[in-house]
This record gives sequence, C-alpha cells and structure tokens, in this order.
Amino acid sequence: MKLNRQPFNTHFYVWNGLSAGFFSSNTTPLHSHNTIQLIFDLQNGFRLRTSNSEWNNYKCLVIKESVIHQLHTNGSIQLIMYLEAQSEVAKRIKEIYLQKNEICSLPIDISSFTSSGILQQLLLNPDINLIEQIIHEALSCLLGEVKEIAEDERIKNIRYIITTLNIEELNISSLASKIYLSESRLRSLFKKSVGVSLHKYIVWHKIIRGINSIINGASVLEAALNAGFSDSSHFHKMTVKMFGVSPSQFIKNNKNLKIIICDNLPMKMETTFYNEKIIPVEKKKW
Repeated sequence: MKLNRQPFNTHFYVWNGLSAGFFSSNTTPLHSHNTIQLIFDLQNGFRLRTSNSEWNNYKCLVIKESVIHQLHTNGSIQLIMYLEAQSEVAKRIKEIYLQKNEICSLPIDISSFTSSGILQQLLLNPDINLIEQIIHEALSCLLGEVKEIAEDERIKNIRYIITTLNIEELNISSLASKIYLSESRLRSLFKKSVGVSLHKYIVWHKIIRGINSIINGASVLEAALNAGFSDSSHFHKMTVKMFGVSPSQFIKNNKNLKIIICDNLPMKMETTFYNEKIIPVEKKKW
C-alpha cells in the first residue's frame, strides 16, 4: 500500500487554534495528533486504520485527539483540518460525534458546502478568504448554523497591540494597563469575544513568530529564543500542543510547502453557536 511519490505539497494555513491544508500522494506512518482532526475527501475517498481497527474506506471522517492512526490517500486529495482539542468547537464535535468512538464517519460530503471550482482554485493559489469560508461552512454543516458577532473594540485594540509589542512586554499585566482594565476583566472579556483565553492567544503569537523565524532560516533554538520561549524544548512542546505538529515538522520533507499565517479568527464562531440541541444531518451512503 505504500506510495513512492512524495506527499502533494500545497499551502498550509495556520490560525489561532486551527490549521488546515490539502494532502495527497502518500501513506503516513502510524501517528497521532494532540488535535481533533477532520478529513474531507475531494475525489475518490481515502483509506484509514487505527491501532484498534482494520483499514476502512471513508469520504469524511473525524478523529479524536491522541488516537494512533494511519492514512492512505488512495490516489485522491484530502482537505485536513486540525482543531485545538480544548476549543469549544472541538468539544461540541466530540459531544455529538465522538462520545463512544475514537473516530466517526461524518454524514456529509465536501460538495455539501463548497464547489469543485473553489477547491481547484485553492489547490493552485492560496486564498485566506476562501479557505475560511470553507471552514465556516464545514463546521456549520456539522454543528448547526453559526452567527457572527461584532468584536469588542477594546479586544480589537488588544489584538493589534499584541502584534506590535516587543516580546518582553507581551504579558497580560502590560496589556491590561494599556486599555485601563484589570487583568481579570481583560481575561474574561477576551475569552468571551475571541473564544480562546488571552494566555493561549499570546502563546499562539509567540509560536507564529517562531515559525516565521524558522521559515526565514533560523534554527529551532534560535527561533524559540526570538519568539520569547525559554528554550527549544518549550517551543516544541507548545507548538505540538497548539497545532499537533512540531516546529521541525513544518519544514521536514515539505520544502515546497507554503505556510500561511492567518490573523483572522475563524474560531471566534465557537462562542456564537445556537444553544438549541444540534441534530446531525442525515447520514448518506457513499
């Protein structure tokens, strides 16, 4: 079942708490992620097995965090999304689809929420707006309609400040003083508006700075120190925790991979789901 070709390399998008990219022409080794993994097939279906199951065919699948599995692309292309396991979106997906199982075949097809033309366009050229639209629609299909909410101006200002501050000043105390709020009030307001804690958001920006340093030729240790981590081990640990991959894996065997850092907040929708009970869409037979 092993394929000889190198993995199909395209653009890999990274947001705070979520990452996504297209994958093809490969059979992975047995491995696991610290993230929830959503796999949507674009063409013929793919094959996957876990350490507890045999090979099976799928068109759309969700995999719980830390589940050891192996993916065979089966001559097709997959869009893979990685969700931070502790995010509200990931928790809702686990509540609906993974209560008793470590993987679950999802009752939708990628054609349910996007067109082949858009997918072909994304395979050739990066487009943050298009991929964010697809992510939004995919999660809406799985979890119900999503409403957007206006971001608090104070939080919008804080997000801008975070991108411009020196690493030494990147702490909650300094941020709170800049908009005249207490630290506890800032933490509460930020989590309500953005959907992730301010601490995680700051760590995310440090990771992004580190990844950018690696892309520009720095070693993992140099990148870690430039980003404000105490050492490369801490940088490695936090990157794996946030994105499910290590710093070196962003470039290992993927020299042509283009990593796109996205500053928008597709995960903000995690705070805006309707409170009504979500009923999964009717299952289809592929």
